[in-house]
Amino acid sequence: MESKDSGFSDRYEPVAEIGEGAYGKVYKARDRNNEGRFVALKKVRVQTGEEGMPLSTIREVAVLRQLESFEHPNVVR
Repeated sequence: MESKDSGFSDRYEPVAEIGEGAYGKVYKARDRNNEGRFVALKKVRVQTGEEGMPLSTIREVAVLRQLESFEHPNVVR
C-alpha cells in the first residue's frame, strides 16, 4: 500500500488490495491495536488541479466522515 504519510502505518498492517473504484483503493489490513483484527482501509485518491479539489472527492470524504459517528463493530475509528 503506497502512502506518503497516511498516519495509519503504525496501527495498520496492509495485507492485500481488495478493490478499486473511482475514488481510490480498498485494502485488507490487520489492526495492530485490536488483537490483529482484520479491517478494510479505504485510501481516497485526491487529484487536485488548477481549480482545487474536485467536488466529487469532497462528497466522498463527507460520506466517509458521516461514518465516524455510526456505531457499528465493522466501522473502525
